Amino acid sequence: MGQGRESGWTPIPVHMVGVHLRLSFWHYLTGMAALGLLVFPLAWTAGGVAETVTGLMDLPPGAPAVRRIADLMALAGIILLLRIILGLQGRSLMSVVAPQQHLDLGMMARSAATYTLAFTPILVMAVMSGQLGLGNWRAALALLPVMLVLVALQATAEEMVCRGYMTQGFQVLFGHAAMAALPVAVIFLLLHDTGGWDTGWDRKANILTISLALSWLTVQCGRLEPAMGVHFAHNIIIFTLVAQPDYGLPSVSGFTEPPPQKPFSADALLVQTLVYGAVCANYWFIGLRTGFVASGWQAQGTDPS
Repeated sequence: MGQGRESGWTPIPVHMVGVHLRLSFWHYLTGMAALGLLVFPLAWTAGGVAETVTGLMDLPPGAPAVRRIADLMALAGIILLLRIILGLQGRSLMSVVAPQQHLDLGMMARSAATYTLAFTPILVMAVMSGQLGLGNWRAALALLPVMLVLVALQATAEEMVCRGYMTQGFQVLFGHAAMAALPVAVIFLLLHDTGGWDTGWDRKANILTISLALSWLTVQCGRLEPAMGVHFAHNIIIFTLVAQPDYGLPSVSGFTEPPPQKPFSADALLVQTLVYGAVCANYWFIGLRTGFVASGWQAQGTDPS
């Protein structure tokens, strides 16, 4: 798709691009396979760069922080790989973000601010209940500028691949946004959780819930920047405020050891669902109902590029 060059093209929801252009699911499956193969040399390169950079920061080689930063760098590089694949397929990078429109960083920032505000009551309750203490806040804040850049690129790359490219493909296959969101959520879970299916159920439920919520948000707004903003804000909160020790990154949480594995509990699942439901409700009321984040995906003009 030569962005901005088709006569009569008007902005459409990002998840409907494949349907609009009458692309086959094979078109997307081929691109996903190519992206998966190219990730390996990218991850190796990112690992080498991360070792060099973290060595300058006096972090020990092979430390969890080194691996975490390398992962973030590799994820950021996926944007370039996706740009190459889309170019070979005759489309622009914006076709998986906001077709025929400009990238709206302001929308992404408003979405991130709205999610942070919606999530704040959870953090306040955690502090008041003693679940969240004060840890290595000086080191966390010192690392924050680097993390802001890396997490922003990471969130952008993951949303372009999952809620952008993959969702377009599954929309072509299933013909329904809700059905397309389900396999994307499973893939999103596999990319973020390497534990067995019988361990860490709370983390798995958390990841699946976030993925489905981001898919819903993308369909509602018709473009990807709101989901990018939520993803960015969520990860920054996790890394900076409540990062677990196995992340290897300093945080202000005060945690000194990973949380214990808990058996599945219907009551705990209900509580977690209600908590994230409240966050989503806050986000919807503050950001969507008021029109603060995005007043709709329809644009008055098209991208001239």
